[in-house]
Amino acid sequence: MTNLKLFRLNKNMDNISFQSRIRITNCDEFRRFAKKGFAQVNYPWSIKETVYSQKARTDGIYDCTALGITDGIKVLLFHICPTVSKNQDFNKLETQITEKIINMMNLDYLQGFILGSKKYNINSPRSTELFDMMEGLLKKLHIQYSKFKGGNYNNSIAYDSTKDEWIIGSDFLNTISSPKESLFETPQKAAKRIFDQVKIADCDELTW
Repeated sequence: MTNLKLFRLNKNMDNISFQSRIRITNCDEFRRFAKKGFAQVNYPWSIKETVYSQKARTDGIYDCTALGITDGIKVLLFHICPTVSKNQDFNKLETQITEKIINMMNLDYLQGFILGSKKYNINSPRSTELFDMMEGLLKKLHIQYSKFKGGNYNNSIAYDSTKDEWIIGSDFLNTISSPKESLFETPQKAAKRIFDQVKIADCDELTW
């Protein structure tokens, strides 16, 4: 990466002027939302499967980390599995992610979304380290972002740029028979029940 490109990226990160809606729901509603026209990040969840599209989704996020970058036009969506051998070099991954952002996106307006990680998972000991690396990259590039870290459930995410909307489909909410609004009162309380850490960017709104 050249110094000129770094300067351009860092220079423009503070110019965000659009607000993304983040909606949290169960997997059935998620499937209805992301039924048609969504590019999908599929297994084996490496840098090769990354998509850049007007609409994108990925499923089965457990110990993995999913990272989405939006530029107001499309979304660049990553889903990285920490147990896949070719994903073990985090320095290389950081470089590859940065290069994709620079080479593929409109750098004037970028917002981030990150979800994943399982702590103390004996089958995936580098899960948290992977999440922290990818979150650290957002900070390095001065990209505002919302995060949903940890928890003990499978999740799916999708983004539709025509609505500027993220949706999180959580297995946990599939176990709830009563309406989620009456049980949790607010989506913020639901998110804190599902995930260990939640941070909503000033430029985002968490809703049902």
